[in-house]
Amino acid sequence: MKILLRTAAVIVLCMGSAILAQDVEGQKSRIGIFDPEMSGGENKSVKEIAGMIRENVAAVGGYDILSQETMQKAFAELKLRFPKYCREPRCVSAVGSALQLDRMIYGSIEKGEKTYGVSLVLVDVASKQIVENVSIEGDPGIGIADVIKVAVSRLHGHVDTDLDTTMHTYYGKQMKNYRQFYISAGACLAAGLLWGVLNTDRVDGERVDYGYNLSGVGTGSDLIPLFARPAALGNCYVAASDDAYGVFYNPAGLSWVSAAEASFGYQYRFGMLDNFAASFVNKATREIGFGQGFLYTGDRDNLYSEVTFISSASYRFINWIPFMRPISVGASVKLLSKKTGAGSVGEDAQKGSGFGFGLDIGTQLELSEKIRGGILFKNLPTIIKYNNVSRNAEYTEKEPVEFLMGGTFQANYETFLICEGHIPLYKEQPWKGACGVERVIFRILRLRIGVEKAEGFDTPWKINGGLGINIPTESLWGKYFVFDGSYEYNTLVTFSHVMNFSFRFGF
Repeated sequence: MKILLRTAAVIVLCMGSAILAQDVEGQKSRIGIFDPEMSGGENKSVKEIAGMIRENVAAVGGYDILSQETMQKAFAELKLRFPKYCREPRCVSAVGSALQLDRMIYGSIEKGEKTYGVSLVLVDVASKQIVENVSIEGDPGIGIADVIKVAVSRLHGHVDTDLDTTMHTYYGKQMKNYRQFYISAGACLAAGLLWGVLNTDRVDGERVDYGYNLSGVGTGSDLIPLFARPAALGNCYVAASDDAYGVFYNPAGLSWVSAAEASFGYQYRFGMLDNFAASFVNKATREIGFGQGFLYTGDRDNLYSEVTFISSASYRFINWIPFMRPISVGASVKLLSKKTGAGSVGEDAQKGSGFGFGLDIGTQLELSEKIRGGILFKNLPTIIKYNNVSRNAEYTEKEPVEFLMGGTFQANYETFLICEGHIPLYKEQPWKGACGVERVIFRILRLRIGVEKAEGFDTPWKINGGLGINIPTESLWGKYFVFDGSYEYNTLVTFSHVMNFSFRFGF
C-alpha cells in the first residue's frame, strides 16, 4: 500500500511539473529584435550581427524571438508600412504593439581600429519605457561576439564573470573631423571681424575710459532668450545645451551632440524688435564638439542693431577619473558689432558704433544617466570699444560677468525637467530663478511650460509655454526635422507679445 501511495505521489509530482513547465513555456515573452545600425567598416553583415544578438537573447531564456525580417513580413501581411528608421522607444513600441509583442531591442554596433562598441536598448512595449540600456566597448583584441554576449547579459541584469572585466563604457562613435572644425571656426571668426571693421564708424575726438558697465547688469542681445525650446522652458538651457541651440547657452554641451545639426530661429519681441539666429554644430572627434552661431537683433525703425558671431568648442573627459561619469568643458569666442542711429534723423539723433569681443566658459557634468548639471560664466570678459559719432568720442566698456548654474532630470523617456539660477556677482545683479517641464505625447509632439522670476516684489513673472514637433525625415533630407514654437506672457502687460519660432535639422 505504501509503495502504491509513493508511486501515485511521484506520478502526481511529475504530472504537476510537466503542467507547470508547459505553462511556463506558454508564458514566454514575445520580443522583437531590430537589426542594429552598423558603422566603422565591420566585415560582418548586419544579418550576421543581428543573428548573434538573437542567439544570445535566446540563451537568456524565456523569450519567443522575432527578427526584423519576420516583423517586416508580418507588417506586409497586415498591410501596414514598416518604419524605415526606428531608433527611439515610442517608435519601436508602436511596432511591437502592432504585432502584440512584449518587449523590443534596438541598438548600434561600431568597429573601431582595435575595438568594438555595442549599444543595446531594451524597451517595454506596454509602457513605452526603456527597461535597460547598455553601452560597452571591448578592450583591444576582444571580438564582436564576446562584446555582444556581455551586452545582452547586462541588458538582463546578468554578469559574465569571465568577460566582464574586459569591457568598459562605450561613449559613441570614433571620428576625425578636424577639417570641418577648423574651416567653420575660421570662417565664422573671419566673417565677424570683417563685419565689425566694415560697420565701425570713425571718430577723431577725445578718448574716455569708463571701465566696467557701472550698472552691473549686462546689456547685450545675448541676454534675450532665443530659440523656442529654451524660451518655452523658462529660458533654461545651461545644463541641456547638447544641440544646435546650445551654441548660445553653454559651449560645454557641444561635446555631447550626437551628430551634425543646424538650427534657425526668429523672435518677434514687443512688436518692435526682430531677432534672427542661426547655428551649426558637429563632432570633431568623439570627445570634441564644436559649433558656430550668428545672431542679429534690430528694431524696425533701423535705430539700433547688433550682430554677434560665436565660435564654440568643447572637450568631454570620458576617462578623466575612473569612478566618475563624463565631464565637459567648453568655451565660446564672441565678436560683437553694434550700430546706433543708422535710421535716425534730426540734430538730436544719436549715432555711433561699437565693436568688441567676449568669452564664455562653461562646464557640464553627468551625475547619472538621468541627471546632468551645468555651470556657465558669461562675459569672462566681454570688452567693447564704442565710437560715439554724436559726441566725437571713443571709449571702451567691459560687460559684467554673469554666473549661471542649472540642472536637468530625465524623469522617464516622456518627461524632462530643468531648472536654472542666475547667481549675482555684483550687488546690482539680482537673483534669478527659472524652471521648466517638457512632456512627450503622441511620439512626435512635445509640450513645454516654464516660469522665470527675478528677485524683487515689483519684478514681473514670465510664464512661457510652447510645443515642439519632431518629424523623422531620414528618407527625405536627413535624420530628423524639429519645429519649435513658444510664447511668453509677462505680468507687466507693457512688455508683452514675445514669440519664438525655430527649427533644428539633423543630418
